[in-house]
Amino acid sequence: MRKIKTFNLDEYRLVMAFLIIAIHIYPFVSLNETIDFLFTHVFARIAVPFFFLMTGFFLLPKVVSNREKLACYTKSTLKLYFFCILLYLPINLYAHHFQGIDGLGIIKMIFIDGTMYHLWYFPALILGLWLCFILFSKKNSRYWMILFFILYLIGLFGDSYYGIIKNCQILKEFYGLLFHVFSYTRNGLFYAPIFLAMGYSIKERENDKPLVNKKYHFFIFLFCLFLMMIEGWLLHQAKVQRHDSMYLFLIPTMYFLFSYLTTFTGKTRNILARNMATTIYIMHPFFIVIIRLVAKFLHLTSILIDNSLIHYISVSIVTFLFAYFLEKIKQKLSTYDKNNKK
Repeated sequence: MRKIKTFNLDEYRLVMAFLIIAIHIYPFVSLNETIDFLFTHVFARIAVPFFFLMTGFFLLPKVVSNREKLACYTKSTLKLYFFCILLYLPINLYAHHFQGIDGLGIIKMIFIDGTMYHLWYFPALILGLWLCFILFSKKNSRYWMILFFILYLIGLFGDSYYGIIKNCQILKEFYGLLFHVFSYTRNGLFYAPIFLAMGYSIKERENDKPLVNKKYHFFIFLFCLFLMMIEGWLLHQAKVQRHDSMYLFLIPTMYFLFSYLTTFTGKTRNILARNMATTIYIMHPFFIVIIRLVAKFLHLTSILIDNSLIHYISVSIVTFLFAYFLEKIKQKLSTYDKNNKK
């Protein structure tokens, strides 16, 4: 019997990149707002945690006792992040995003919020990794997981559950102070560490005793995802959400999803899929702008933009093709350099 090929973890990461595009486009909003909310504002929220889990799974075990490796990874991530800042600088200037912002505001944008709506991921990743490194290097990582869960809960009430506590004066003042420092609680302090640590713990558990009952984890994942959908819808109906990145059931949903996937995807990496996922994450807002400009120039706004699903598909296809051909060009240049060195 022919063995069915299963996706590599990096290929799932590529799938998650398209969910991130959906978060910034709302693909079903012109068709049905309820479906769009459940898909975009709830289901698609598994995408960014998956990226953090991947880093926790593959990177943290290598750097948790090696400061030099983590410092090297941090430098390469900062280089990529500052490239992104420069890439989106013309768009930010054109849209007057820096207008009325003082020096402290610029620092806040660069080191916490990100200078574009998706670039918060990089400072969050760096801060989360260093928190995990500092605490896990002291051993007893299970106890630090409790701390990260408490931090997540604090962030939760500054995000999807904010409306529940905003009438309490003490808590309102506390979160008011937090929001002077950063615009959202989905950041490197409250959001990233729990998912990075979960990836790390799944890897450690896999090394000790690999899971064999993957169906068990798959059905628990589906059940937790169903509960998260209900949670998101109830919070939306109650109008208590300040933002919608953080849900209580997002934690077990991600844990059982990732645990399930690691039981059959293997330990090998798919460099092409990994690099393409990163490129799609970085470049998709750029192509959102490009397609809007092209649609306006060609008088196709009613087709390419007003129809949210076509808008999403067009941005996804263009961004995917750009990422694919970029990787192919990089591979050819790498091969060319190797041949010249022989």
